[in-house]
Amino acid sequence: MTMTVQRNFVCACIGDLHGWLLQERSGTVGKILNAFDTTINIRTKEDELLVITLGKVRSPANLNVTASNTIDGFKGIIREDEKAFIQDENRDKEPSATLLVGDANIAVGDCNRFRNYFSSLDPHAIQTFASNSYGIFSELESLGQANKFGCLLNPDMTTRGLFAGFIDQLISDCTIKDQQEFDSRISKGLKHLCGVGPGFTPAGDDFIAGYLAMRNSLGNAMKLGDAVIPGNDFSVLTTWTSFKLIEYSARNLLDDQAQHMINSVAHNNLEAYIESVRLISKRGHTSGLDFATGVTVALFTIADRVFKTSVLPSLVYTLET
Repeated sequence: MTMTVQRNFVCACIGDLHGWLLQERSGTVGKILNAFDTTINIRTKEDELLVITLGKVRSPANLNVTASNTIDGFKGIIREDEKAFIQDENRDKEPSATLLVGDANIAVGDCNRFRNYFSSLDPHAIQTFASNSYGIFSELESLGQANKFGCLLNPDMTTRGLFAGFIDQLISDCTIKDQQEFDSRISKGLKHLCGVGPGFTPAGDDFIAGYLAMRNSLGNAMKLGDAVIPGNDFSVLTTWTSFKLIEYSARNLLDDQAQHMINSVAHNNLEAYIESVRLISKRGHTSGLDFATGVTVALFTIADRVFKTSVLPSLVYTLET
């Protein structure tokens, strides 16, 4: 009979989306969807995505943990489809609950909380970035050619033609004066990318997440109307986990690196933006680069619509040369 070894972890930071766990005394938290060596994805009873991670990147959806008695992380101790529970035996004291996930015990009683903060937009920022669009896009293309085969900027057979096709549509639709009609057209274009491409989260999904993150974060400042939030017509095209990540980006529930990328535009800091592109592009096989590409295209879309620049047509020229 094999002896099960419990591994202990401590919560270092919890995202604001799951702050309720700090007050929970007992009960089911949700079901384990995916288990990797350093990450666990849980679908909570609130129908939200809880990401338990040994990584340092903070997010409203994350529970960042450190290991107390292991160097193996979650390897071999988590089984998919199991339930995750929370229990607190110190009912007369301050909450100091333990999250039970497979054979992992995670103390969640005392940890920092992460919530998003977005800076006010510098009124000259959009024009600055539009004026430097060639340098930004060249950086994205260079990163795409560096071992990112399958991303939208270095496509494989599953993603070939998607980026150019979407840009062509954007150029055509930018002449639409009514913002609501424009958003409807863009939503249809984004939907064609949903669920398409390689990766745990498909390349198209990562692009959509980035595009909506930038579009919606600048929505109020640029008077773009209501936020564009994908609905059930998107969710049926991809996995539940990937759709939730798209949804969170659209709701501007972003991790700290993506938040920094958005804020670098608000601060009119081109150098910080490019550094964010380089940092985020390291994620996964193509996911980070496709996210950064989506953010950038949304920024250039706003520039062309609001300030009547011609950045998007120049991207097509760059792709063709």
